[in-house]
Amino acid sequence: MTLKPRTTLGCLLSVAFSVTTLKAQDGQLPVSRTTGALTISLPKNKPTLMALPLADIVATGTVVTVDGPGLYTLTGTLPDVTTTAHALKVISRVDQRGAGASAPAGTSTNAYGLSAKITAKTGQQVAAALTTAPNAGDKCVIYKLRTLGQIFAGASLNTNAAEASADVVYLSSGGTFSGYFNTGSAWVSVATPAGADQSATVLDAGAAVLVVRKNLGADTSVRVTGVTLPGRETGAVAAGFKLVNNPFSISTTLEASGLQQYITGGTGPGSADTVYLENNGVITGYYYKTGGLGGSGWRVLGDNVSNQGAALVRPGKSLLFKEQAGLAGVTLPEPFAE
Repeated sequence: MTLKPRTTLGCLLSVAFSVTTLKAQDGQLPVSRTTGALTISLPKNKPTLMALPLADIVATGTVVTVDGPGLYTLTGTLPDVTTTAHALKVISRVDQRGAGASAPAGTSTNAYGLSAKITAKTGQQVAAALTTAPNAGDKCVIYKLRTLGQIFAGASLNTNAAEASADVVYLSSGGTFSGYFNTGSAWVSVATPAGADQSATVLDAGAAVLVVRKNLGADTSVRVTGVTLPGRETGAVAAGFKLVNNPFSISTTLEASGLQQYITGGTGPGSADTVYLENNGVITGYYYKTGGLGGSGWRVLGDNVSNQGAALVRPGKSLLFKEQAGLAGVTLPEPFAE
């Protein structure tokens, strides 16, 4: 069983959420300098678009060579990155302009911001299915990926042998939402509730979570610790809906985020990508209007005139992204760093 995105949005429009964060920086420092903890509230009877803004970085390095599709040799001493799930993230581009020493023909690839799970390691060589190959000289980090069981280990979610009385956690892949709930003894799939324990299900690199809580039990929270991943966040999306992780630990606005540079705008919501933000359990859709009646700028669905550029992109909150025009991808620039 999968959660239909349309149905999800239709029934999750009225509900409260709060985020408490340690202040790890002042002013407008790059968020990559942040280390700390984030407590993400999961109130009952409400949906939460939950992000995973902090990670456990186990290695940093530089791409020495691109050895073939998805094969990269890195500098430094690499730990064991395959016994448990880890991801490779490209955190810089050695040649931003596509010209110079790394691109003698005037072109260079741009994997900056991309992440992928590491599937193999031999010495200094790792295999990771990045959608675009990095350049030799690009910087990278390796960080641990989390499982369902790890993320919600400290949360007092409603558990039950029946989905109807249990809180449900949704992950998205290829435009489809797959749900999981906890029976009290195991995490199981909504599609196959009598199946095997799914607590070891690994969240993809760049993944986020939609938590739908029932009107049972009490408000609870998830505590995430680690370091903010440096650099922008870039990921491929499929036609339809996708949960996009927000890896940053400070608030920004739609206008200041620069997100409009990396999505497709349009003169109306039918020709533009839609970004859904959640606050206090209410999921609201925005698009970037490029012109026409009502002018240009960020607009909320249903109002093509009022400027919504001040809408907050909050730490601990993921984005629900609807790709319906243009390139199949989305990028969140690192606040105050680019």
